[in-house]
Amino acid sequence: MIYTEGMPVLVRYPRSGQEKGDRAAWPWLPGVIEDVCGPDEWLVTFECLDVATTEDGSPAPADAADDDLYFPGCFRDSSEIRAVAR
Repeated sequence: MIYTEGMPVLVRYPRSGQEKGDRAAWPWLPGVIEDVCGPDEWLVTFECLDVATTEDGSPAPADAADDDLYFPGCFRDSSEIRAVAR
């Protein structure tokens, strides 16, 4: 699969510190490709309220506007990215 900038994807990422161990157990969360970093590496920003925070780092409230939230990003290879079915 060829992933390009702006493409919506599902990416393995832990929802909490308790899930930091086995990557294979991490849930698939929605994200978007921000940058193609190499032949098998992409920078992804998550678009999931479950992992968003406010400016002070506290968990995002359910009624917060996206403009007031910070979404994490990470680098992933093809084993940890899936295309979103359209």
